[in-house]
Amino acid sequence: MKKNDIAYDINGLIKELRECNCYCFGAGRQLTEICSDIPELIECIDAVIDNNPALHYSQRDICGKKVTIYPAKYLVDNNSKNNILLITSSYKKEILEGLEKIPELSELRYTDFQEVLDAAAWNCDKPKPNFKKNLNPVIPKVVHYCWFGKGKKPERLQKYINGWKELLPDYEIIEWNESNYDYKKNKYMSKAYDCKKWGFVSDFARLDVVHSNGGIYLDTDVELIRRPDELLYNDAYIGFERLSSVNTGAGFGAVKGFSILKELMDYYMDRDFKNEEDPNKMILCPIYETELLFKHGLKLNGNFQIVDNISVYPVEYFNAKSLYSNRLKITDSTISVHHCTWTWAGEKNKL
Repeated sequence: MKKNDIAYDINGLIKELRECNCYCFGAGRQLTEICSDIPELIECIDAVIDNNPALHYSQRDICGKKVTIYPAKYLVDNNSKNNILLITSSYKKEILEGLEKIPELSELRYTDFQEVLDAAAWNCDKPKPNFKKNLNPVIPKVVHYCWFGKGKKPERLQKYINGWKELLPDYEIIEWNESNYDYKKNKYMSKAYDCKKWGFVSDFARLDVVHSNGGIYLDTDVELIRRPDELLYNDAYIGFERLSSVNTGAGFGAVKGFSILKELMDYYMDRDFKNEEDPNKMILCPIYETELLFKHGLKLNGNFQIVDNISVYPVEYFNAKSLYSNRLKITDSTISVHHCTWTWAGEKNKL
């Protein structure tokens, strides 16, 4: 196995893949997410390899294209110098270790997709220096966070919250919980609460408290790196968590009554919460948040942009810890790091 060490940008990678036989190893969720981030990729894929026998020789629809899934033996049977392999699975280490044991594949080239996507995300367009949407701050100096379930906060999360207080002594910091917030105001939250899925309770509550009061929201697993004062000049803001999706959990803010927050809240009002063992079967908040902003004109390219008066910041501002590789890259632009503790997912799914 030979790793392509070329410092690709996405356009350079796609150009090479169009001239090769492109195989992807991994037919799961990560492949779909990668194709969402790089729509051009789907047309380059000639076949998908997977170790799951139940999938072999079946077809799967990936972003509108049907591809056939083969066992690893397909790589040997179709071995060629013109082949290139993309590892599109979270089990990259194990896959490479297995393929290294196959002598016929000693010359097979492969590309580290995580490095390509990290480079793309970290090089997206940023706002102009000293950008200010308004002449004066309009978002109040208030930080909201949620803690439902009445459990004791883990030491690491409490450390992050203490860090906010040290960095922002002039901000009001409010915890929303059962004592000051009605989690039964819609059936989605009420059922999520009964199922002890606290993170899904806060999916609605965070929108509600910022819409009702104005201010900034942070998940408890967000570590502030520097003061967010520059963000207060926006009517509202949010950040990309990857090239093709945004996430309020990493931090967002708005003036009181900002209309798009009401649209996001309306999504839940008549919706029932589905408690699934596999969180991939539930609708996670970045999915519908991205869909709604896309309807308002959001371009899914990771670049800074203003969509109906909401400023959308690139990954490095609020998600300096990569969702692709888990690598951390803090820059002068970084305001916070979303550590993604996945407390809502359960131990099995976190692993």
